[in-house]
Amino acid sequence: MIYVEGGKRFQRKLVEDIALFCYNEMIPLIRKCDVNINIKSMKGYEGTCLDTDEREYQIDVNKHQSLENILVTVCHEMVHVKQFVRKELYSECIFYKTHEEYLNLPWEVEAYAKQEELFKKWLNTTTMSLRKLKLSAKQ
Repeated sequence: MIYVEGGKRFQRKLVEDIALFCYNEMIPLIRKCDVNINIKSMKGYEGTCLDTDEREYQIDVNKHQSLENILVTVCHEMVHVKQFVRKELYSECIFYKTHEEYLNLPWEVEAYAKQEELFKKWLNTTTMSLRKLKLSAKQ
């Protein structure tokens, strides 16, 4: 189940829609899983994903970015949810010393590779276009 809070109503709707899309693309057979997404002010991060309990995850997304970047960030963080669910990522292994080291972590390499792919695939399956996204963000 996907739960979204914070941000504006249209942001919550789009975030929920793209998160459900990502979930169904990557882990469609998993039925017991809760993803709580909070659109909020953050310093130093576009988004984070934490494994908070058995099959329960917390995603925080920085609301101070474009709507397109918010949605791409959700795709990135949903890849981490998939990784947690499939035991490809553990909370204990999220340490790094430099930004370059962070970017070369196997789970980050996958998340960065899939975020744009998922976003574009979602755009092709929705009535929303990039132009409409940009217009919505200006409202």
